[in-house]
Amino acid sequence: MGDARHAECNGAGMSLSTYRAKRDFERTAEPRGRQALPRSVASGRDLQAIAADPDHVWTSRATQTRAGQATGKSRAGRGAKSPAGLSPDAVAKRPGIVRAALPDFVEPQLATLVGEAPEGDAWLHEVKLDGYRILARLEGGHARLFSRRGNDWTSRLPSVASALAQLRVQSGWLDGELVVLAKNGVSDFQTLQNSLEAGRDVACTYFVFDLPFLAGFDLRRVPLLERKALLGELLAGAEQERLRLSQHLRGAGPALFERAAALGLEGIVSKRADAPYTSGRGRAWLKVKCISRQEFVIGGYTEPVGARGHLGALLLGVREGERLTYAGKVGAGFTRASLEQLAARLAPLEQSEPPFSNPPRGAERRGVHWVRPGLVAEVAFSERTQGGLIRHGSFQGLREDKAHEEVRLEAPSAPPVITIDPARLEVTHPDRILFPEQGITKRELMIYYARVARWMLPHVVERPLMLVRCPEGADADCFHQKHPSRGMPRAVEQVTIAGQKKPEASLVIRDVEGLIGLVQMGTLEIHTWGSRVSRVEYPDQLVFDLDPDEGLPWVRVVEASHALEALLRARGLTGFLRLTGGKGLHIVVPVLPQASWDEVKRFTQGVAQAMVAAEPSRYVATMTKQKRRGKIFIDYLRNGRGATSVCAYSTRARPGAPIALPIGWHELEEGALRAEPIDVKNIERRLAAYRDPWAGFDEARAPLRG
Repeated sequence: MGDARHAECNGAGMSLSTYRAKRDFERTAEPRGRQALPRSVASGRDLQAIAADPDHVWTSRATQTRAGQATGKSRAGRGAKSPAGLSPDAVAKRPGIVRAALPDFVEPQLATLVGEAPEGDAWLHEVKLDGYRILARLEGGHARLFSRRGNDWTSRLPSVASALAQLRVQSGWLDGELVVLAKNGVSDFQTLQNSLEAGRDVACTYFVFDLPFLAGFDLRRVPLLERKALLGELLAGAEQERLRLSQHLRGAGPALFERAAALGLEGIVSKRADAPYTSGRGRAWLKVKCISRQEFVIGGYTEPVGARGHLGALLLGVREGERLTYAGKVGAGFTRASLEQLAARLAPLEQSEPPFSNPPRGAERRGVHWVRPGLVAEVAFSERTQGGLIRHGSFQGLREDKAHEEVRLEAPSAPPVITIDPARLEVTHPDRILFPEQGITKRELMIYYARVARWMLPHVVERPLMLVRCPEGADADCFHQKHPSRGMPRAVEQVTIAGQKKPEASLVIRDVEGLIGLVQMGTLEIHTWGSRVSRVEYPDQLVFDLDPDEGLPWVRVVEASHALEALLRARGLTGFLRLTGGKGLHIVVPVLPQASWDEVKRFTQGVAQAMVAAEPSRYVATMTKQKRRGKIFIDYLRNGRGATSVCAYSTRARPGAPIALPIGWHELEEGALRAEPIDVKNIERRLAAYRDPWAGFDEARAPLRG
């Protein structure tokens, strides 16, 4: 995605005040909730009108209904013509398209789970369909269908393959979701699975939402909105009973999400309108779920009770590294057919020992039939306990398109960043020197934060803040601030947090505008809690501060980092490195927000004490200065309620304008960053070809276990 296009869609190229006014107008014109809902770009109807249509299914054409489609004959088969605009010559004229041979397979683009839908017209939103991800390869009048893992499903889906083969295009790849629609027009995964198990695909509909290749051309660099326009032309003459274009609405994502929740849908998928098609999981596609739902590995089952036959409940697990950890039971949501199918599939997998690294004990273990990991179940549930077990689970079906080795817990991350053009930032006293040693002005500092916002904001938004403010510069009076005060930018918001004695007001930002507002206040350091305001009592990250005594060589810090990382890895956790801007180093650990502050503090204290017990001559876990001589202090105290640590990419109010910089483990070994520390002046060289060393931070979240 080009920077210019990215800027255009995100409000770049306009002043901050203009950007703010535009955003406020959009919020006024499209308030959250059900009273003002976005309208379909295809039909002009809002979601309320669409949902009220008893024959409606979630498609992009208001006239598509189930009525009159029982003949099985496609419109294309009755002489309908695909548009002339899809000839190779016409396709070639589209910007961004390059001629390319049709590949044997296209790895699908995947969505990242986030906690809330993004706002703004930069996003297209689709209803999250409940089916199997299917990619279709068209060539020479024939269609082949593949699962997301590349398994050929053509023989299982003859009706869909036949409908695709009638599309009047020489070649192409389509991406979409195979579903079965219930009477209310909502996709039903268990009915889909039962239909395919019985060898019937006549009830299936293939909702297509993307077009990576077409007519001898690679469309992956073409913006999504243009790919969907081409896709709409391609499907205009298709058999509507089998093939549908997936509807999208532009903008007003939160309103669409609220309506989807009211209708009992699984959630929505939000996609950048200007983004290319990029295989693998990224943040150009986001999924927001109305209910908690994900895949689990089946590791056992119980005997049936009462009138139920075949089995009672399934015992479920998820992968943490190489281990399969127990995640609870599901005993609801089964049909007679699914119980019979499960019993037949599980019987050959029985084994004498549990496959879980932490199997249930006592009464919960009695009478369980253990099975070899192989089958993956999709389960909806209300919540997870602090111990990581699901509650109120409901079986949705088996996932034949998912490998059990891939099943990991999903945890929502922060919504992606909307950037502002640094060249057009508005700032008071822009030439005020904030870092005298290097002559860094307030405008230069603001430009730096606008530049790193895309990587920084996921680690700072929605968290209670503690600021170090130096309005006159780092060499003048500085002070700490964690409560609101008069005259603050409105993008720096106030939230109320329950205190031990009484509620307390705290500071929080939610977007890049808030980050820029902190700089406008003369903030030189940004520190955050280890939890977000939405779940303030359940931290989602741990911080270990390796603080070496004066005079200790850097190699000792490197050795301590590897020793600590090994302890964390043995507990199923992943550590990420952050230079502190001083002599120390942080290891930051993403976790699922399930454990309380007291539990987190006990856990981190236990890890620190284990380090000390293993090598008491090298490490110490107490703050007493006498005991720290010649040792590295393993500081776990930043993991208490109300404690903070410096945020990734924050500057430090110290000479030289150092940065709390995320680094990769290979950089720790190389030591190059110690020889030439990164600061506000020289970081541009690093950003020119930047690869985020904290990529995968949210995906690495895991529960605390002992």
